[in-house]
Amino acid sequence: PPSPIDLLPVQWPETIPPSFGDFLTQGRRLLLIGGKGGVGKTTVAAAIGWAMAQKHPDRKIRMVSIDPAHSLGDAFGLSLGHEPYQITANLRGQEVDSDRIVDQFRADYLWELAEMMSGETQTSETIEMAYAPAAWRKIVGQALPGIDEMLSLLTVMELLEQQEEDLIILDTAPTGHLLRFLEMPTALADWLAWIFKLWIKYQNVLGRTEFMGRLRTLRQRVVKAQKVLKDPQQTEFIGVTLNQTSVLAEQQRLFKSMQEIGVSQNYLVLNRFNSTATINCDFPGLTMVRLPMLPRSVQPLERIQAAAGCLF
Repeated sequence: PPSPIDLLPVQWPETIPPSFGDFLTQGRRLLLIGGKGGVGKTTVAAAIGWAMAQKHPDRKIRMVSIDPAHSLGDAFGLSLGHEPYQITANLRGQEVDSDRIVDQFRADYLWELAEMMSGETQTSETIEMAYAPAAWRKIVGQALPGIDEMLSLLTVMELLEQQEEDLIILDTAPTGHLLRFLEMPTALADWLAWIFKLWIKYQNVLGRTEFMGRLRTLRQRVVKAQKVLKDPQQTEFIGVTLNQTSVLAEQQRLFKSMQEIGVSQNYLVLNRFNSTATINCDFPGLTMVRLPMLPRSVQPLERIQAAAGCLF
């Protein structure tokens, strides 16, 4: 039987100004939601997606989780996977499977790159390399540092290029992973530039002109991704934090990192807001949107709807 507390009416929080603006009307195509682990990023991402889909029934919205510890499906009470799931008529959600995209990337590029770098198939001449063919295959077969972030970025950029969605909301991993994600275009472009220089030096031996053409196309996509990330008209970062000293300190560092990388940020969400508490932290130029504590004894979708009502 229900307990007495279950029979009490749900106390829904009231909206506390200021609120978010209309991201679609402002022309945004990509929103990055980030912060320390456990601060409520997924709830905010889900609430933004729900609110935009409800406000613009003629526009297509997609929420994408690139956090290895996916919880986007939990926020809606759904089982989401790598393929997009239709939540409403114009709102879809998915949780990117990093293993699948890494395997695909190996098949598309890395195995052939390992073969080329090792000089394994060359018979007339040899190239002096630091690793034998088996060693190159072993290197490619291992988990490469930062490859999850890199491929997640390319996956998102591919969605933007296809123009099937009007707005993509990215539920990101905690701070360290997020920063690697944002730094990936530069790192990948530099890595590909090194490959090109090596190929130019040995192109008569290596051949593989078609493969290098594909790598060149990949580099162009990466450079384009970097431009999109740094375009304030298209992309915006939204930080989520709690009123705790350590969490606020990390959010300040993240705020400064966003400025250094060149990613636009206009809002900061203070989750589980308590009107009696004081905030001893400054984020110059940001609008602080307060999200009060939400009731837990309700269905997941009801909590998302309540969060959306508080944020907009």
